[in-house]
Amino acid sequence: MTRPLRLTCALATLAVLALVIMAPVEAATILDPQNPSNFTRDGQQNFTAGTVLTLSDSSLSDYIAFFANDSDAGPGRDVDVVATFRVIQTAPNNADAGNRVVINDGLSRSAIAACVFIGGVRGIGLLSTGDPSAPASYPVFVPVDWQALTSVRLRRHASGDAEIMEVNGIAPFPRALLTAGNLAGNTRAGATVEFGAASLPAEPIIEYSAFRSELVPEPASGGIALLGMFLASCSRRLKKRCS
Repeated sequence: MTRPLRLTCALATLAVLALVIMAPVEAATILDPQNPSNFTRDGQQNFTAGTVLTLSDSSLSDYIAFFANDSDAGPGRDVDVVATFRVIQTAPNNADAGNRVVINDGLSRSAIAACVFIGGVRGIGLLSTGDPSAPASYPVFVPVDWQALTSVRLRRHASGDAEIMEVNGIAPFPRALLTAGNLAGNTRAGATVEFGAASLPAEPIIEYSAFRSELVPEPASGGIALLGMFLASCSRRLKKRCS
């Protein structure tokens, strides 16, 4: 194989592999902050629609959150929720600052990323099976000041594991992953995606500027097939040159 042909094949291989790795996710459930009518309100505390959706929880015995039925959130699929928010203020319940985003499989477990205080530090924690107010219930923790505008991408893997994929566009290191057996139970019957001030004792005010769920496609079999066809073409061209 000549050097130009080897280089062309190598570059094409890298390009197709990049397409496989970076296959785009498919948006499913999307929040419109000015009209959250595709979500169901949960709790009786106040919310205000607008350029941001403001949730105001001023009760120790009530809450304000939203959920949407989403079949993609059921077991056996890779699904993300991407939320952009700012906690304006909060009266926390120990570690629990009151704000959560959730992927609920509707059967046995939920991936829950919550705004928490751990050791006096603000961050996003993955809720395990314990009391949501206890710091030990968040074995996975990523420091971030959620009183500033914060974006988080939470994934529930097909295996059932939960992972914080990105905080403000940066992947945590080491990985922020909580295995399926350590996840909190399902939040309600039926697969849903959820967000808001779902904690009873905590009293936050939160602005949500964006929330969406995304089904993560399986590895791009089409890209792999394309790679195979191109390599076969390289092989045919090589044989032709050598004959």
